[in-house]
Amino acid sequence: MLDLLNALAAVAAVTIALTLTSLDRPVAMLLGLTGSTTGSFLAWVSAPGAWEHSLLLPWAAAVVGTVAVVAGWSAVRAYSGLFGVPSPTDGAADDRELVPAER
Repeated sequence: MLDLLNALAAVAAVTIALTLTSLDRPVAMLLGLTGSTTGSFLAWVSAPGAWEHSLLLPWAAAVVGTVAVVAGWSAVRAYSGLFGVPSPTDGAADDRELVPAER
């Protein structure tokens, strides 16, 4: 039971810390909850014996999971327009500047 409370405290603390330091608080809360819960779950599944005997493992797993989710979110946001179809007005002014003026 103490393990569960420690894990819940880690998830809550990491989520609150990320939310309070972010400019976009709803997204930070979502990323914090998702990352810390996923990190804690994966640590528990991969090493249940270490999970039971360590007070720091849930905290480290919550932080690592949150960092991974935030990094993935940042990468998706940075490259979201990279593979999109350009609109017809993108660069239209640039093309007109390259065409010689008609006389």
